[in-house]
Amino acid sequence: MVDCGASFIIAIEDREKTVFLKEKCDLCGDCLVLCPYVDCDRDEAKKQLQSLIAGGTPPILGECVTCIACNQFCEKGARPFDLIVSRQEETGVLDIPERNTEMFRNMPKIPSEVVMGEPGSRTLSLCCVGDLIPGLFEGPLFDDLTMLKGGDYFCNVGWIHLGADTPVQEGASKVVANIARTGAEEVIFYHDDCYALMATMATDYGVEIPFRPVHIIEYLLERVKITDIKPLGIRVAYQQPCASRYTPAKDGMLDELFHLIGVERVPREHDRLFALCCGSPMMPRDREKAMRIKERNVSDAMKAGAEAMAYLCPLCFLNLRKVAATSGLRNYHLIELVKMALPA
Repeated sequence: MVDCGASFIIAIEDREKTVFLKEKCDLCGDCLVLCPYVDCDRDEAKKQLQSLIAGGTPPILGECVTCIACNQFCEKGARPFDLIVSRQEETGVLDIPERNTEMFRNMPKIPSEVVMGEPGSRTLSLCCVGDLIPGLFEGPLFDDLTMLKGGDYFCNVGWIHLGADTPVQEGASKVVANIARTGAEEVIFYHDDCYALMATMATDYGVEIPFRPVHIIEYLLERVKITDIKPLGIRVAYQQPCASRYTPAKDGMLDELFHLIGVERVPREHDRLFALCCGSPMMPRDREKAMRIKERNVSDAMKAGAEAMAYLCPLCFLNLRKVAATSGLRNYHLIELVKMALPA
């Protein structure tokens, strides 16, 4: 059994790692100029950054979609989104409806369950989102795994989309400890947010991870490599989760997985570095803007010749599926595609 003691307490002296790194910012403005949701020239971008750094409230605070892309746009590693979300939390500028914040406050209270798998089996953490797509974890891909479900395993990363990062930092040590109590030496994470927390964010918060985090893509790739596959011959537009901005290196594994199951990830404007958010974070604040983002995304997929949308995040799946279906696109979660490629 893994020790769950003092090593999980957030080290306060390391908390500065999680914030904007002013010394790395040269005010080039790329973070806002490249943002696909605002119309901001370089001079305006520099002006707004200067205001942010000085503790001001420039327009970007309210216009921000909270997609985290600007951290990836910044080649200097200054992490401008960390500054934006910090100021959003300080000012409350996003004005998130109380019902949405209450929902997130209640997530840790959701009843938790450890569903034991075969003796010596690997462990899969489903956070609180494992049941959003019915039947996804049924079948031989997952039958032998031990599964963690419920509020004890809620990663809190979604708070970022409500313009708040303190709950993520304050909750990190607890969720790590809860998972560590299972004694698992490695844990597969279905939710991209959870993997982001375990692979990068928690370490930045000063929380030690006593198990190896494994992304669901890595697990699926391992299984596909030892199985006879029926290539699917499908052209998909991939919907990248916002949380993937924290762990972009795994994109190579995803490309390999698509290749092995015979799925073409169509090149399109809004993928990889310039991927669009699914629009879900905007729904509580501005439904019209959220719908424009969805339609722009699906239109881009159609223009690229996709037959279907492929998703990793279950919330992206639920949020985009109707707009995609209306445009004639099929909707598949990544796990569904792998299941389809496996022998019957």
